Amino acid sequence: MQPKLAKYPKSTWLTPEERFELDEVELLERCEPYLDCWWWRINNLYIIANEKGQEVLFRCRIAQTVLFMTMWFLNIILKARQLGFSTAIQVFILDHAMFNDNRQCGVIAQGKDEAGAIFSSKILYPYERLPSWLKTGKRSVKSKTGTGIKFNNDSWIRVAVSFRSGTLQVLHVSEYGKICANYPLRADEVQSGSLNAVHEGSYIFIESTAEGASGNFFDMSVDAMELLASGLMLGPQDFKFHFYPWFDDPKYVAPVPPGGLKLSKEKAKYFKAVDKANGVTLTDEQISWYIGKERNQKGKMKQEYPSTPMEAFLTSGRKVFDSDDLMRAEGRCVKPLIVYDIEPYTGKLKKMNGKVDLSAKGGDKLAQSTLGYLLIWELPDDNEDYAIGADVAEGLEHGDRSSLDVVASSDGRQVAHWFGLIDPKRFAHINKHIGLMYNKAYIGVERNNHGHATLQELVDIYPTSRIYTEEHIDREDTDEETRKVGWHTSAQSKPILTSGLDELLTHDKDGIVWRGTVNELNTFVYDKKGRMGAQPGGFDDQVMSYAIAQEMRVRMPKRLIKDNTPAPHNPNSWMAR
Repeated sequence: MQPKLAKYPKSTWLTPEERFELDEVELLERCEPYLDCWWWRINNLYIIANEKGQEVLFRCRIAQTVLFMTMWFLNIILKARQLGFSTAIQVFILDHAMFNDNRQCGVIAQGKDEAGAIFSSKILYPYERLPSWLKTGKRSVKSKTGTGIKFNNDSWIRVAVSFRSGTLQVLHVSEYGKICANYPLRADEVQSGSLNAVHEGSYIFIESTAEGASGNFFDMSVDAMELLASGLMLGPQDFKFHFYPWFDDPKYVAPVPPGGLKLSKEKAKYFKAVDKANGVTLTDEQISWYIGKERNQKGKMKQEYPSTPMEAFLTSGRKVFDSDDLMRAEGRCVKPLIVYDIEPYTGKLKKMNGKVDLSAKGGDKLAQSTLGYLLIWELPDDNEDYAIGADVAEGLEHGDRSSLDVVASSDGRQVAHWFGLIDPKRFAHINKHIGLMYNKAYIGVERNNHGHATLQELVDIYPTSRIYTEEHIDREDTDEETRKVGWHTSAQSKPILTSGLDELLTHDKDGIVWRGTVNELNTFVYDKKGRMGAQPGGFDDQVMSYAIAQEMRVRMPKRLIKDNTPAPHNPNSWMAR
């Protein structure tokens, strides 16, 4: 659903003066030709109270307009503070209920007091200030409570802390991140009950500022972010990710000091990273506002006024990798060239770009995700050698994911990625097929825990000369060397992986193009004992597979190639069909 902006151009819009000064008869004459267009209505009819308590005509700001132009059925909105999304969505809901019959619309608030305040200020307030001729017939009030209203067209709006029974056509969950952080049981109720009360093909808006890198809002945001980054077409059960940083609002500017901006080395690095990550050039006035606001917000600044999606989610623990380095890496991420569904045993590839094929992943799959798909940014080059890093998980539905990355030997750029929930032995076959596809890539599988099962299977189906083998001194006989396949991650070897990747990130030579890799790098932290790993409730599978892939690139034996000139990528290759 998108606003039909071309139907009635802005030249037909009321001026704020007309909306307030025309009498009801004149207002009816001006408005009547355009009342069949919801986009025209929400920008010309509704009066709200602004931040200063003044009555003003509601008019969509830039960020709100972008949301309504690009919205999907299910929408998850990560935003900076005070961009007005809550007001805009509730005006949309009021309009939707008034002008459509038999629509059930719900708004979920943090608590009962908030529910009453939202209903009073965001729904009842603009309704009561509509001209009387709009509040007659089907659009007149049939019944009203302190948190709900029902119209004579049998449509209703209710603000509550959850919805479970019945069916909703529109649901708005306000500040879901804070609900997840402060009321986890209520968040579970929203997830299991309220979201399932919305009829397929109807609309959900979940909007919030971030509240830590854990909880359902964080998980839903990351899943939707990665699905959007994959380029897969969204289905009716998929959430579309929207992000609105602080600099999207034109009011966030401040005068530049008379002597001009004087930025510390740290601040100059940060704003350069913001520009790189977003493809923007911040003005001096915007930078001046940010610096001034940060003096008051301090450690909460990045959460309340984020510049990138992952910056918004404050991590619990000290990050292993520099935030500015990761922000620049985030800006280099691009959609894959091809997305495949790959059958583990046969290696059969099914191209998924531009498709929604829920049956391909099992009949019980209700929503798309990037789990289980092979993402490809570059097709194999005959004159290139490749390395694979693989991190193995048990494969349980709610556990860690197995992950593999393919990087080019020449410069370490990420060319392919797979991650998903899979049995360790089946994962060996995924490694085999992708490895053979990429010129018998040199594979390093982490052998910790479930990696033993993957390696045991892999040595039987893949050339052993192309599997990383570690030299180890046997503890029982120090004169005897025992060769073990696979990479062993330990307290001694993990810093080797992270320091190498950190060096690449510092100099913008990391080669990362997949957003999911950057997402996990952002929540890879030191715990209280100084150990590295995903913060509680998070994942680090994609961190480990990528770090191992880069380590394999350094350790792999060199392969003789036909010549030193890279062959051009062939768009007509069998893989692209």
